[in-house]
Amino acid sequence: MFVYDRGRFLGSLDPIEVSADRSDVHVSRFLASPALGSEQRNFGPLLLVEVTMFLAERFPSIQTVCFTLTREIEMYGEGMMVAAARSDLLRSIGATDVHVRPKPDSSKPGNFVLQGVWLYTEDNLVALRAALTTQRALYREHLSRVRADKRPVQLLRRLKQWWAHDGHR
Repeated sequence: MFVYDRGRFLGSLDPIEVSADRSDVHVSRFLASPALGSEQRNFGPLLLVEVTMFLAERFPSIQTVCFTLTREIEMYGEGMMVAAARSDLLRSIGATDVHVRPKPDSSKPGNFVLQGVWLYTEDNLVALRAALTTQRALYREHLSRVRADKRPVQLLRRLKQWWAHDGHR
């Protein structure tokens, strides 16, 4: 599954496993686009909720979405915060059987595996829609802050270019 923000490729979910009867989907790993590089981004929570909503709305045969989420985080404290935030997010959309475990094959402390199961029910759809509204608003706030932070740098560049162009040095 490929993920875009408008026309910009953000990455892919790989693999997404589907059961033979197409009633269960397993979502595990997001691979960010190399074009994103070290760019500060904050779309993980939105991505998780958007993908779940996309599956729920577009594929009526899907009754269960299973999550196994991992992330390489070198610092123990930061890893715990990410794991707790993801756990809270899964619970907010109605996921059950949510648990966090240390990543078994990790040589670095602070790497966790988060698992949970989201069932297609009316209550969970309501929770998912509410979470989607919240995550979209938070993402828009993030984008506006990032744009605002870049404005002074862009303005400074333009002033330097103007100054150099007019022969002022």
